[in-house]
Amino acid sequence: MGWMVTPSYTTWIAAIERRHRLILAGSLLLCLLSATSLTRLRLDLDVLGMLPQGSPAFDDFKSFVADFGELDELIVLIQGAPPPELRQFADAFAARLMALDAVIRVHSRLDMDQLLDGLLGQYLYNYFPEAEYAALERRLTPAGIDAQVIVNRAILNAPFDLSATTTVVEDPLGLRLVVARALAKAYGRASSSTHDGYFATPDGSALLLFVRPTQSAFDVEFSKRLIEHVRQEEAEVRGALGLGGLRVDYTGSYIYALEDAGTIRWDIGRYTILALASVLTIFYLGYRNLRILPFVTFPLIVTTLLDFATSLLLFEQLNAVSICFAAILYGLLIDSGIHFYTRLLQERQQRDLGNAVAATLAGLGRANVTASITSGAVFFVIGFSCLGAVRQLGFLTAIGFLLNIVAFFTLYPALGFLLSRRHFAAMAALDTPRIGALAEAAAKRAPAVGIAAAVIAVGLLVAALRVGVDSKLTNLRIRDSEAARVQEEIEARFGTQAMSAAVLVRRSELEAALIDGEYIARRLAEYEAEGLLQAKESIETVLPSPRVQKARLAAYNQLPRAAAVEILSASLELHGFAHEPFADFFADFQREREEIVYIDNPALRPMAFLIDHHVRARQGEYIVATYIEPVAGVNLGTIATRLHDDLGEMRFTVAGRSLLEDSLGMILRRELVLFLAAALVGNLILLLLSLGSLGMALAILAVPVLAVVALFATMRALGLAIDPVNLAAVPLILGLGVDYAVYIIAATGGRTGFGEAFRHGGRALVITSLTTVAGFGFLGLSRYPALATMGRLSGAGLFLCMILTVVLLPALLTIVSRTREEQISPARRED
Repeated sequence: MGWMVTPSYTTWIAAIERRHRLILAGSLLLCLLSATSLTRLRLDLDVLGMLPQGSPAFDDFKSFVADFGELDELIVLIQGAPPPELRQFADAFAARLMALDAVIRVHSRLDMDQLLDGLLGQYLYNYFPEAEYAALERRLTPAGIDAQVIVNRAILNAPFDLSATTTVVEDPLGLRLVVARALAKAYGRASSSTHDGYFATPDGSALLLFVRPTQSAFDVEFSKRLIEHVRQEEAEVRGALGLGGLRVDYTGSYIYALEDAGTIRWDIGRYTILALASVLTIFYLGYRNLRILPFVTFPLIVTTLLDFATSLLLFEQLNAVSICFAAILYGLLIDSGIHFYTRLLQERQQRDLGNAVAATLAGLGRANVTASITSGAVFFVIGFSCLGAVRQLGFLTAIGFLLNIVAFFTLYPALGFLLSRRHFAAMAALDTPRIGALAEAAAKRAPAVGIAAAVIAVGLLVAALRVGVDSKLTNLRIRDSEAARVQEEIEARFGTQAMSAAVLVRRSELEAALIDGEYIARRLAEYEAEGLLQAKESIETVLPSPRVQKARLAAYNQLPRAAAVEILSASLELHGFAHEPFADFFADFQREREEIVYIDNPALRPMAFLIDHHVRARQGEYIVATYIEPVAGVNLGTIATRLHDDLGEMRFTVAGRSLLEDSLGMILRRELVLFLAAALVGNLILLLLSLGSLGMALAILAVPVLAVVALFATMRALGLAIDPVNLAAVPLILGLGVDYAVYIIAATGGRTGFGEAFRHGGRALVITSLTTVAGFGFLGLSRYPALATMGRLSGAGLFLCMILTVVLLPALLTIVSRTREEQISPARRED
């Protein structure tokens, strides 16, 4: 082959030949030990886990979701039976769920009796809105009282309403209705039947249960046990009540977590089987035997498992998206085995086994180091991303490339001695004359090819620069999610939708937090009146601060209650009512009131569900949330800025998905530019150090750069955008595009012209490209939209890189060579 084997390579290979079995046995043992790391591998299934830390938009939103989101909630939708049967099932099912050790609370209905005795009874005037006191004073006048007594008479005349008498006797002034309306308005999450207190649709054909378990939804084993127990209880209640036709659906973070975990397992299993089948097929078609498999599988398995073991030292848990670093390594590192095997077969034609292995290592060693370091450097750069998943993906993939260098100089030669002694494939089948002819034709027409490539690049760049970013978190969810379908059905049937943002105050004392929350709620009410907000939900109605309660009770105590009782008594007698049934109300209405309702008061138990979604105690402080929904076209950032301006020095945060997504979009744009710049500059320096030629380095980089530009232009045409996952496709294409060129340049050693290099190295180039494209192509079948898009984009970009390496690289390298010769020739003539 003409390649000179240096003594250092000969000495190294001789040492490996003597100990090749020991090396392979030791690596197998290391592989088995590393495999045990998989038992300790923890996956972060939370989409928010891939987002940045240290930025208010992200930290505030993640804190908000952790404290008040549905991370600790299982939602049950019950339908498919008459309303009485639905309520019967809901009562029995809720009681069974509350008995589970894994459940803290089940909210199935408002306890109307407790509510009437408490907030609408003993503490009615703690909850009577200040804005209603002017109307209340008018109601206590003779005319107002007489009008109310007439209303009471009409209520009693209503047919078949057996509760009417109790209502009129306990509240002849109709004050409960005022407070009840305010409480009902505060309950914005689900409609509540005014007759029985269940969370029901207006027609009563569906009910909701809200379950709060003891642990986080992202403890997958806990979620799995929880749902198993819940479904078991469901089946037993169905059987006991004979309601087999009832339909029960589940949503919430516990269902999402199990769906994500199941999808990951399914994707990994499907990807592994399909990728293996495609690789076997490509290898067989390319080499007409499968003897190459140990060269590409064993080192790859060892490297990947070592990388997984390393991940335990670097990260507490791996994001569900960043775990695809294994798929990237599988697609990239497989090239080393293919090139090694192909070169070894070629060298074996003229040498004995020891010298053939040494010549193979000498011929490809520098190329492998250069290719691994340039690709690893690209991923190392993205390891400094502020996106958690991208950071993990970058560092772990870069470590894999470093491990690959070690494997190339140890495991591959050892495998060569173990597996290559008995038989070698026919050499004639290894050359690819058509690829060589195509490369040679491109080299002969170098100026025309170069100009055409430049024109195409400029045209594509116009569209490529307009590629957008996709920062929508919902697009990172799996397709065909049953939990998402149930959530959408709930929103459609119950006419409610979760608020998209919240204003949060954190104080060391609950009263201070409630007071500041009330200030914020009042300011937001002004925004709502101005048309900036379409909805607002605050805790002030359900749990007013002690200061507000004291003010309300003071206003109540100043009312002319004794006079009002005399007027009411006379009016009742005038309209035919007996005096005795109203004696308790008369005595209760006249007494002074001072007792304050605090958060631990038993009277608030019916409202515990609502309080949980507005008030939380965390690490020695209280957090109060006021939920808001801006009107269409109003940016949440505008609301936040104005709120900060209006409230001056008050400390609070605004957390919302739109704020997060806006910040994520800016980060994606910034990191895309930084990654491209750092990858290009870093690879240029590494190639320059390795090849010693700036022209050759620029020619090599031009191939993957054109592929990336073409990919961006295609994305723009198809309406695709850069997201936190497919962002990894860019360094992947840059890394492999450089690898293709580096190995081809290594194949030119001792040969004349690029045609010969591509004729002898074309098979390895095509096989490595097709196996990688196939691997990432099957990743495109993932149910995660972003992961699937990354697979398709990577596959398309790498296939384009292979084509450009054959038709463009020879032309660019020829232009560089001619330029260097023209620069050298005058100097020679002068000599």
